[in-house]
Formats: sequence, structure tokens, C-alpha cells
Amino acid sequence: MSTLDIFQTEITPIKVVENITRDIFDNSIRPSAQPVIMRGLVGDWPSVRAGKTSHHALGDYIKAQASAAPTPTYIGAPDVAGRYFYNADMSGFNFTKRNIPLPPTIDKLLSQLTEDAPMGIYAGATSTANSVPDFGKNNSMPLVDDAVEPLMWVGNSARIAPHFDTDENIACCVAGARRFLLFPPEQLKNLYVGPLDRTMAGPPASLVDPRNIDLDTYPAFEAAMLSARLAELKPGDAIYIPCLWWHYVESDGPLNVLVNYWWNDTRSDEIMSSLALALLLIRERPLAERNAWKNLFDHYVFGEDAQNVVDHVPKAARGFLGPKSPQRDEYMKNYLRAKLSETLR
Repeated sequence: MSTLDIFQTEITPIKVVENITRDIFDNSIRPSAQPVIMRGLVGDWPSVRAGKTSHHALGDYIKAQASAAPTPTYIGAPDVAGRYFYNADMSGFNFTKRNIPLPPTIDKLLSQLTEDAPMGIYAGATSTANSVPDFGKNNSMPLVDDAVEPLMWVGNSARIAPHFDTDENIACCVAGARRFLLFPPEQLKNLYVGPLDRTMAGPPASLVDPRNIDLDTYPAFEAAMLSARLAELKPGDAIYIPCLWWHYVESDGPLNVLVNYWWNDTRSDEIMSSLALALLLIRERPLAERNAWKNLFDHYVFGEDAQNVVDHVPKAARGFLGPKSPQRDEYMKNYLRAKLSETLR
């Protein structure tokens, strides 16, 4: 079997910027739709300073603010080596999921500091509003609106399969080291994506392990490697990841903490539902018909001029095709509820 560790090859580094303001972020970085490392963005956070003091100081800092709210926590045996993934035949997963408050999770992580083969523990996408209520107030993020809730990720060394998010993302390294391997959206065809509906934690994931690439099984991944981008974060650094960029994540350290911010004008589960509906209704149609539907979608949704294709229709008669507004959106949702209840009976 021919295998390769992508990190043994030369990877294009991601652009690094410093001294970012909200104006630069909104008007320069976001419109570029390219990932960017923002060096030292949150270096003055009290949580980052605590982590630089010691693992125990960071643990005490979080526990002092933590509630008893149960938190989704992934637990893997030592032989998983931090790779949270499917089991061998993909009938399930190689970890268990439990709801545990953050304080005992942190205590368990600290108790394993000197173990050579610790149990894998990963509390992911923890709502700070529930689990660490004052974190956002004490560790402010200047680049997003106050309504965007910070989420906390706490664990030991882990490897998270390449996946995408349907939201924009700023991820901040609080403690430990983080490595991100990113692929642009157009590399989807080379990433060997697994199931859409049965996933580790929401988004679909690539079946390729970048640390042990089976090139016999996944030969096209070698083409994806040509477009890969690498980001290495230290405490205080942050990365901006545009929506739908694939990213593989490694965390290193017995107690590492990342805080991220996701935001989008549209709920991500609604967008993925539209994909599921297209799979149900269009994918098995004859090729000529699929191409005709593709032309229709390109015209109204994906074309560069899609928002202007109804200029010839009087404004009062545009219905679905009118500009986005709460009234238009509610009208469309009511229409879809009625139509889908018939289609899915």
C-alpha cells in the first residue's frame, strides 16, 4: 500500500496579518474569501495569559467561571491517538459521547498530565453562554458583533478529519498549539467525502487521514494536496476561515483550549436541507433533465448576475424573486411548508 503523510511535503502557508481592525476585517479580509492568520489578535485575553502561566492556572480560570451545565464531550480510548473518527466498518464511531459539565472534564484532563497514553477527551463547540457565562464579557472579540456567541473547545491532543462549515469562522487559540490544513471549496471532488447524514459532529468529513494517506484508495487526494494551505497557531493567534473551506485540525497539548465564532445570515441546517432535497428529487433524473435543472439553478441562484435576472418583472409581481426581506422570507417559508408537506408524504 502506498501511503503518505501530507506534512512531509511542502505546503503553502496561509497569509499572516497583524494589527487587524474591524474595518480592515470587514472591507478587506472577508471580501477576499481567503483564509488568513491574525497573529496575536487575542494575545491580551485573560484566558490566554492564564494558559501561558500553567495548565492548572488555565484550568482554574475556566472552572471559576464555569456553570454545571452539561457539555457534549467526546471520549476516545488511548489507542485512538486523538483521531475522532468512524469505526473500522463505518457502522458507528471510535469514540463515545457524553454530556459532562466542564469542571470535571478539566479535572480529568489535568489528572492525565503525566500519562504517556492518556484517554482522549474533547469537549467541542461548547456554548459559553451556558457553560462559561462570563467568558465573552471577559475575553472580547473586536471583529464580530456582540450577538455572535463564542464557543469553547477543551481537550487534549486531537486530530479532526477534514470538514467544512457553512458559516464564516474566526478560531482563536487560547492554549496549546493548533495546526490547520485547509483546502478551497473546489477541491471537494478530490477529498473523498463520507456520508452527509451520519457524521461525527454535524458537517460531512473526508475519509482521508492526512497523517496516513492511502494513495491506492484515495489517489485524487494527491491533487488536493497541491491546493492545501497550512496554518500554525500559538496562544493568542486566530485564523479566519471562510464558509465552505475544508479544514483538518490538529491540537497539541494535555490541556488545549480554542474559542471560535461562527456567523451567517442563514441557518446552516437549512442550507444542508436544500442539498438533501435536491438529492431526493433531482440526482436520479436523466442526464439531459439534470442539465436543464442545472441551467435553471445557475440562472436564478448561482450565476454572477442571479440577483438581477428579474429586472424586467414589475417589482410588485416578483414574489420569490424579489429582494430579501422578512416579509418575502416568511412568504417563501409558508409556500415551502405547504409544498414539502405534499412532496414528502
